[in-house]
Amino acid sequence: MDLPSLRLSHEFEPIPKLFHSTATGQCFTHCVTCNKALLQDGTPYLVEKAVRNYPGTGVHDILLEYAMCLGCAEQLRQELSVESKTRIDAYMAKNVDLAARREALVSLPDPFLLDNWLANCLVTGEPVNKCTEYQIFAQCDGPDLLYGYMPYVLSEQAMSQIQELISPHTRQILDDFMDTHFGLPPELRALLQDRLVLI
Repeated sequence: MDLPSLRLSHEFEPIPKLFHSTATGQCFTHCVTCNKALLQDGTPYLVEKAVRNYPGTGVHDILLEYAMCLGCAEQLRQELSVESKTRIDAYMAKNVDLAARREALVSLPDPFLLDNWLANCLVTGEPVNKCTEYQIFAQCDGPDLLYGYMPYVLSEQAMSQIQELISPHTRQILDDFMDTHFGLPPELRALLQDRLVLI
């Protein structure tokens, strides 16, 4: 997606616990793909978590989580088929105005309250506390979370719609990524194989 460049001066905060590794309770320290150290200032990277939620209980499980440097994220995206990238970009352009969303959020009285940015699915608008599954995405720089066009949430419904746009080639690339880096048991792999999407 072509978006206006942002020059962030104060739109960041120390990475909140929500985007920490559940395995360590601390910030992710290395890229899942190349093992690059991430916590030095000036090191941009993405964090993604897949969450199973139990609405009304306050309970949720983290099904999958990782951090990936922007270099590896771009390399992975380049491996996806042109058809898939074109379809996903068109889908997002049709359903989401990221620039308008950000403008609305930063105009709030408390513009960098994380709960506001993650309250609803980016695409469908479904409240996250009503979702049974969803994924959260953030862009970070060293020890800080950036409030650019991320963070955001994609609901299970949105993820399913995006999956319908993906070619067999792209599905194989993403499956190989899952197998290489996570070694999930068959039942969890089957659950998550249609949930990994690099936007």
